[in-house]
Amino acid sequence: MKVTSLEIRLLEIPFPEEFLDASSLFTDEPERSFSSYLVKVFTDEGITGIGAQNVYNPNMTAGWEKYVKSSVEPFLVNGIVDPLLIEKFSRAINLQPPATYSTPRPCSVEMALWDILGKKAGLPLFKILGATKDKVKAYASVLEPYPLLTPQGWVDFIKSVCDADFKAVKLHIGARWGKEGPKNTLAVVEAIRNELGDDLDIMIDAMKAWPTSHPYDYNTALELARGLEKYNVVFLEEPLPHIHNPELASRLCSSVDIEIAGGGAMAGWQSFKTVLEKGALDIVEPDVQYAGGISELKKIAFLAEVHGRCCIPHFWGPGLALAATLQVIGSIDSPYVEYNFHPPIWVPEVRDATLKNPITVDKEGYVKIPDGPGLGVELNEENVERYTVTKS
Repeated sequence: MKVTSLEIRLLEIPFPEEFLDASSLFTDEPERSFSSYLVKVFTDEGITGIGAQNVYNPNMTAGWEKYVKSSVEPFLVNGIVDPLLIEKFSRAINLQPPATYSTPRPCSVEMALWDILGKKAGLPLFKILGATKDKVKAYASVLEPYPLLTPQGWVDFIKSVCDADFKAVKLHIGARWGKEGPKNTLAVVEAIRNELGDDLDIMIDAMKAWPTSHPYDYNTALELARGLEKYNVVFLEEPLPHIHNPELASRLCSSVDIEIAGGGAMAGWQSFKTVLEKGALDIVEPDVQYAGGISELKKIAFLAEVHGRCCIPHFWGPGLALAATLQVIGSIDSPYVEYNFHPPIWVPEVRDATLKNPITVDKEGYVKIPDGPGLGVELNEENVERYTVTKS
């Protein structure tokens, strides 16, 4: 089998209504749609591999398509040739730029190669990778609207999320509160616990490691972490910059009982190795769209296991990338999948608009690992055409 060509589409899928995210610290411009790249890798045997990755800002990734078409495609067609030489391809792209949120590595291309392998074998990838389970508990990853919700507003919203069969939620919260973040976040969590009880798994994403405006200092992060322990919160995500200051993050991990999570913005197993060796995170959260692809996620999960830590992959993006994330989760020990859900904006029908069948949560709050060949899902080609902005 040989790779013959590669196609890239920039897709833009409209939201049902406008939404202003409180974590958008530098603008009060509401979000009206979300963008992603869809990649197809064609072969001489008629098997086409598909992959996708999120695009936070198309203006910042303008050179990404050129990079993939001018460098990655020739490397595949003339260098790799055989699409099943996935590790060879993976090692090459993960040693080369781009590798940031704004200019991510071409992980979608690597996904597409895995998809080809699965289709060639007639098996879903999680079974090829070595299955650990065929379903996983989903936590609804919800955003923080702006203007900010009151504690009762949060309770009412989380009730609606639970009505959609979720048994676990992660709140992105505190981005606009600054030093008042811990007090206000704890008031929200207390209200949710009092109203919905102890059976709901709650996670908190403080979103403080990356913004340049009013990031948490150590004492603020410590105050929040210790406060959340009283409400049996599963983990606190990214309260401190674990990449830039792993010693400080390690100090927090060793000072509290709550698990400290992070790593969604990190690229490459080497970065995770450093953070794990420093003890800067209890839970690592590599994202298949940024960390380096499916192969890299498997390596990072193994590194976490070696260091006695847990790997729960990060995810936010299009349904096809969620399918790739689920294939990896089906082959590792992750107890959860992050499921972006914020009705009526982020719902399966919008996120998965390019799939024939949306990826849904069952009555017990679990997601079944897609069990079709490869990534396990099929494209809705009519919607792919409808939402295509550019094609190259």
